[in-house]
Amino acid sequence: MKVLLTGATGYIGSAVTEHLAAAGHQVVALTRSAEPQPGRGWHGQVVGDTADPASLADAVTPEIEAVIHLAPPSGDADVDTAVVAALATPLRGTGRPFVYTSGVWVLGATGDAQEVGEEAPTDPIGIVGYRPRIEQRVLAEAAEGVRAVVVRPAIVYGRGGGIPAILVDRARRQGVPEYYGEEGVRWPTVHVDDLAELFVAAAERAEAGTVWHGVGDSAVAVRDLARAAGRAAGVLAAPHAVPVEQAAEVFGRLFADALALDQSVSGAAARTALGWQPVRPGAVAELTSGSYRPVEVFGAPEGPETDAEVAAIRRLVAEVEHAQQNELADRFLSLFRREDPVWTTGHGKRLSGYEEIAAFTQKVLPGATAESTAVYDVERVLFLRPDVAAVNVRQQPVRPDGTRIADRPEGRPFYILAKEDGAWRIGAAQNTLAAD
Repeated sequence: MKVLLTGATGYIGSAVTEHLAAAGHQVVALTRSAEPQPGRGWHGQVVGDTADPASLADAVTPEIEAVIHLAPPSGDADVDTAVVAALATPLRGTGRPFVYTSGVWVLGATGDAQEVGEEAPTDPIGIVGYRPRIEQRVLAEAAEGVRAVVVRPAIVYGRGGGIPAILVDRARRQGVPEYYGEEGVRWPTVHVDDLAELFVAAAERAEAGTVWHGVGDSAVAVRDLARAAGRAAGVLAAPHAVPVEQAAEVFGRLFADALALDQSVSGAAARTALGWQPVRPGAVAELTSGSYRPVEVFGAPEGPETDAEVAAIRRLVAEVEHAQQNELADRFLSLFRREDPVWTTGHGKRLSGYEEIAAFTQKVLPGATAESTAVYDVERVLFLRPDVAAVNVRQQPVRPDGTRIADRPEGRPFYILAKEDGAWRIGAAQNTLAAD
């Protein structure tokens, strides 16, 4: 299909562009000027501005086979209604899709209800107060022969962006991770690439007059997200609760209320009916060891293939951390090559061969984390070959609650990893203490 995409230059729009193109569709971006933007992956551009509905009169030409409206709302209900009319009217009687972007905030606080679905009544918070009316305006187009669809994304994360990036920035600036409102606040979340795939599925096969929740994880504790954001910022401290009134001084009252909104929202319907399968790492994992903490990469070209290998290496190091923190000897050992691995411990003990490493690990790991453990962050990756990588890791000692032990030196593990049968494994490791 040839798809007109509003908001194509934005955070979500950039991902949707890539996934539409990967699915064989042609993206025509609605942009404010005709100035070319090379590298975007667009098939074409149409000039228009969603803040000016009149400028959209000629945007949906006869060859446009679908419209995905991702541009943010203007804040004016009349303007947004006029934009929907301008984009949807040319599709009437064609059965072509018009996909509108709303959000789960229209549901309001879900209270004791767990994983509320699309059938739940709306109770919007102030920042999205009129959006249910826009949703209904979109869905009414189904009666006019438009395959009108509403997608409600959860809190979007991934690619180092979205609201979680605010948590990272605040942790870095304040020196302590923050979350807003009550301790038990939960956010439904979705990875931006998983969400992009939902938009593709909605445009391709969602039925007219339907609403879909773009939710990967239904209810993630924001305290956990804050701790992970601190980790991404290099701040190992207990998360700090910020009252809504205080947050309003930074973000404004409407957005502060949104950050403090407690929700549990289901995305099961899209999985069942549209075959949508969100598969990216969860928000906590992404903050802890993903795109929010950049890695220096050498010896490999920039591009998605290298990004995928670096992500796999980071997952391996995260497995090392998990196994060490939870005293899982067998899981830790599974990360080594079976053939002739070598390891020098942080105390200088040299171990050669899988059996020697296994005997040492099974002896010392049980009980090792009673008073302290460590977190591991990949800092540099040098690809010696496509299947061999040298990896610098920062190892920081922490208490069981995750706070930094200030008077204990860091470690500087250095791993040589080899890719075997599609999986990275540790071939050699040296855990060196870093003296002040």
